[in-house]
Amino acid sequence: MVRGKTEMKRIENETSRQVTFSKRRNGLLKKAFELSVLCDVEVALAVFCPRGRLYEFSSATSLQKSIDRYKSYRKDNNVNNKTVQPDIQVKILICQLFC
Repeated sequence: MVRGKTEMKRIENETSRQVTFSKRRNGLLKKAFELSVLCDVEVALAVFCPRGRLYEFSSATSLQKSIDRYKSYRKDNNVNNKTVQPDIQVKILICQLFC
C-alpha cells in the first residue's frame, strides 16, 4: 500500500497538529539516535514545541558540549551564514537559539 504525498502546510486543527507533532518528534529523535549509532557521528538535536517545551537529543555527553564544539568550529574556520551549505543552515539556527 502506497501512501499519498503529504502536503506541506500548517495543520489547522490544533489537536491533529499536536498529535502529528508528537509522532514526528518521536520519529525525528529516533532517527537522530540511529544516525549517531550507525554512522558513529556526533548528533545534536533541539526541538521546541508550540507551547515552548524543549525536546533534545545529543549523542555526546550533553547538548551543551555539542553546541560548544559547533561554536568552536565556526570560530576556528571563520564560517558565516553565506558560505555555509543550505542544509547546514538548520544547525546554525539551532546554535543561534542557544547562544
